[in-house]
Amino acid sequence: MPDYTAGSGANPRAALVRGALGIVLDRAVLGQILSDLRARNYRVAAFDCRPWDPTSAADQLAEVLAMPPSLPRNLSTVGSWLSELARTDNPYGEPVLRLALVLGVYDDFLSRHRPEALSLLDAIAQATRMARLFDHRIVPLVQSDDPELTLGAVPTVVLSSREAFRMSLWPQPPADGGEA
Repeated sequence: MPDYTAGSGANPRAALVRGALGIVLDRAVLGQILSDLRARNYRVAAFDCRPWDPTSAADQLAEVLAMPPSLPRNLSTVGSWLSELARTDNPYGEPVLRLALVLGVYDDFLSRHRPEALSLLDAIAQATRMARLFDHRIVPLVQSDDPELTLGAVPTVVLSSREAFRMSLWPQPPADGGEA
């Protein structure tokens, strides 16, 4: 799997900032990444995708993302809700959204429900890019046990180490020591 796929000559530096989905193959590395995100006060929403079908995925995502009960529970609506959060002032009552979506063992869900799984990743990627427009940050991380995982046209970056993750999200330390 290439380190970064989004077009020829793409650079993995700051790939997550530009809206790529992070793919993590090593669960120990994922643990380190989650520690970094929590240390920077990210809201971490982690899911085990092995038992998912499209309905249970939508239900779990809707619950964790605090989607209003009046909205239908399906993956399309969850994607729309995530985009709405990305462009909202004070999401979750915070001035800046810092959200990490961690989809554990996503290759299992993808192998059983490929069209829905790819559509969900596309919606997450769109919301990630939307968030950047409004100075928010959504960090999508896909944990996979399949080193040959491909996600079609969705830009991805393989995060093989904690350092690769840091370079991809925080390419240079902020001058004031704060959040990038």
